[in-house]
Amino acid sequence: MKWWRSLIAVCCLVAAFAMPVSAEKVDWADKSYDFTKVQRALVYDLAFAENSGLDNDLTEQVLKEEYLKNATRPKYQVIDPEKAQVLSPEDPHLAADVYITAELVEWKDGSYVKPGYTSYETRTSKRKKHHSDGSVTEESYDITVPVYHPEETVYTSTVRLRFEVYDSRTGKRVMARDELRERDASRHGQQGIFGRISKSFFDDLGKKLKGK
Repeated sequence: MKWWRSLIAVCCLVAAFAMPVSAEKVDWADKSYDFTKVQRALVYDLAFAENSGLDNDLTEQVLKEEYLKNATRPKYQVIDPEKAQVLSPEDPHLAADVYITAELVEWKDGSYVKPGYTSYETRTSKRKKHHSDGSVTEESYDITVPVYHPEETVYTSTVRLRFEVYDSRTGKRVMARDELRERDASRHGQQGIFGRISKSFFDDLGKKLKGK
């Protein structure tokens, strides 16, 4: 059973030193609001916080398109700001049942140092066994050996987005989300994280529209 003890030791060390994908999400919705009545949504363009860390206009354009693509996932009619201005010149918000805003709050690369450590691993080896009748057979056996893992720099990608949904008639906020995700072993991987955060929000909004 020695190899079981070795396996447990390795698992403990991996758990201690491995940094999984981290996420922080603040989620809120007005429980009294009837989302099922929403038929049309005015979706504003993605906004960018001044200190978000994103300074590439081409990337901004790509993110805006990705955001608007995900905004069409719920079962409502999407109204853009220009059309809303035509439909309801005095108050564009009234061209839809709700209006939605989103802001990119954080977009950055980072890193941290994972200290070196030693784990104990099981290795299988073979040896010859001599029998009293003069015959020789080969048998396998397990040994536990120390393995040193050197210090390592782990690169990270971070994205934080804030979404807000307002009732157009009252101007009251009815749903909001502030989500931050950080992925290890990644550099310049923010675009994929951005897409997953956006998709998750609009999928959850779509469920509320269905009464789920």
